[in-house]
Amino acid sequence: MSGMPPVLWHQAEGFLVRDPYGNQWIDLTSGIVLANAGHAHPRIVAAIRESIDQRLLATYAFPSESRLKLLEKLVSLAPMPDPKAILFSSGTEATECALMLMRRHGQQIHRDKVGILSLAGNYHGRTLAAQLAGGKPTGTDWIERDQVRHFQIPAPDCNYCPWGKPAYENCGADCFHSGLLSLSDRGVDHRQIAGLILEPVPGWTTAPIPADFARAAVEWARQHQVMVAFDEIQCGCGRTGKFFGGEHLGISPDLLVLGKGLSSSLPVSAVIGRREILDQPQPGDMSSSHGGNPVCAAAALANLQVLEDERLIEASASTGAAVLERLRGLQRDFSQSIRAVQGVGLFISVHLRRPGTDEPDVELADEVAQAAVRRGVLMFTTGRGYLKFTPPLCIDLDAALEAADVIRECLTERIHPQ
Repeated sequence: MSGMPPVLWHQAEGFLVRDPYGNQWIDLTSGIVLANAGHAHPRIVAAIRESIDQRLLATYAFPSESRLKLLEKLVSLAPMPDPKAILFSSGTEATECALMLMRRHGQQIHRDKVGILSLAGNYHGRTLAAQLAGGKPTGTDWIERDQVRHFQIPAPDCNYCPWGKPAYENCGADCFHSGLLSLSDRGVDHRQIAGLILEPVPGWTTAPIPADFARAAVEWARQHQVMVAFDEIQCGCGRTGKFFGGEHLGISPDLLVLGKGLSSSLPVSAVIGRREILDQPQPGDMSSSHGGNPVCAAAALANLQVLEDERLIEASASTGAAVLERLRGLQRDFSQSIRAVQGVGLFISVHLRRPGTDEPDVELADEVAQAAVRRGVLMFTTGRGYLKFTPPLCIDLDAALEAADVIRECLTERIHPQ
């Protein structure tokens, strides 16, 4: 677990993190894009305390009042018709469920229709199927995806076009179809694909995928009886200035996966989808020891109410727009070292490059993050050549802009040392 800045967390409240020695940071990590409503929000803490005082700490798969209320709330938010939902603990657990549901649905059409299609570079979790769907294949990759019918196509990213072309009208749709052609060239039969999983706003770009790419993907999926799942574990629950990141695309998927910001605190994740899909497994086939835990469910329900009552989704959009404008000044001033500044809501990234090239400057990005921590702005090192700006949605505008200015100072010191 090493690699993060050496800050000993002792207390986190709102958008501030403190250590035991009197130091305090403006938090741009939200834990790990988790504390959307803020750390230790009083209403969430009260809901947890009330649930504990009820002396009901676990129910397994048995019903409980808090589980029911949370499921009803999720169903009311769902963008697809006739939805149902199921609760889990970790995001990767929910991802595994979505992948299983897509494969089961495919098997109802044909026993060999179990393939999963994903986008290279997206992140879906740490367990086996989640890792099969995420990451980028390398020469030393321990996962042989094709052998278990997990296939990847290039992700659409105009900063680093996988096809080496400049951006042009409808290039997103062409990007998707070029990816399909690359599958055919590898001998993959599209009829054996059961599901497509993607991040509508990927965590490593923090920008919505091109709408024409998404439309082309969904149209293809509908034509070939392929289910579409949106992984919204990072980009969901208001993070991008809309409750669901997929709202930026104007497309409704078959399945939605939520986590992280769903509770802003305790481990809660969920899969939401059409009733006919979630009803496929037999009772017990999707059980989870801690899924729907009454204390965690109470925290998640309180979190969703806070996001709504305190208009934090709207705050994410307005504060994020101001921060994005401030950070884009960096790109104008350091164009040789900054490839892109992009994002939506409080889901923003600054992509650094080695001068004279388009190669990500991993060393510089991680040095800037470490330097920001020494100046009172908490960031995490990405190891991929970019800085991530993901504070709690409750952050004061002045604090958010102060953090952006600290990033500028740290960049200036390293690009133009005195």
